[in-house]
Formats: sequence, structure tokens, C-alpha cells
Amino acid sequence: MEINKISNCSSMVFLNGPDAEEKRIARRLLQYGVTPTGSKSVDRAKLHEIELREAKKLNYVTNKFLTVTIAEQEKIQEKKKEKRKEVNPELYPDTEKAEKVLGEQIYLAIKMKKK
Repeated sequence: MEINKISNCSSMVFLNGPDAEEKRIARRLLQYGVTPTGSKSVDRAKLHEIELREAKKLNYVTNKFLTVTIAEQEKIQEKKKEKRKEVNPELYPDTEKAEKVLGEQIYLAIKMKKK
């Protein structure tokens, strides 16, 4: 009888093992060079943080992330668009001045070549 109890306990441990999502999370963490802790919620939070940083580096929306949703990626891209100099030239006054100076230099160079 005791042997049956032991086998039942071992099958319970097997049933409560990592599910498919936890395995995917652990695999992704390993791809990023991070060792999984074994706690699904901790690993998911850590992966979300890493993938969020990666999503901020990209200039497009993709479905390659496991924990960062498309909506989150779209918000990141919208914030990037708001900060672009074409949309807000007043945020980049030095760039505008530099472009004007460069234009004047090119004009003077062309004028001097003609003489």
C-alpha cells in the first residue's frame, strides 16, 4: 500500500510541474541570458521588463514578444512620433539653426566656385 501512496505523490508533483507558458517564459529568459527563478510570476515580470526595453528600441510594432502586447507597443511608437523633430521642431532649435548655417555655407561655396 505504501508503494501506491508514493507513486500517487510523485504523479501529483508531475501534474503540478511547469505548464507550457512557464516553459516558454523560461526559454525566452535564457535567450536573453537571464536564469529563470522557477516562479512563474517573477519570471514573467522579469521577461516583461526585458521585452519592454527591447520594444522601446524598435521603430515598429511586432508580434515577437511574449509579454508585451501590441497595444503597449503602439503606445511606445506614438510617444516616439510625438518626440520627432518633424512633428515638434520647437523641441530641436539647435537643429534648425545648424541646417540654416549649413545652407548658407553651401550657398557661399557655390557662389565662390562661379567666380
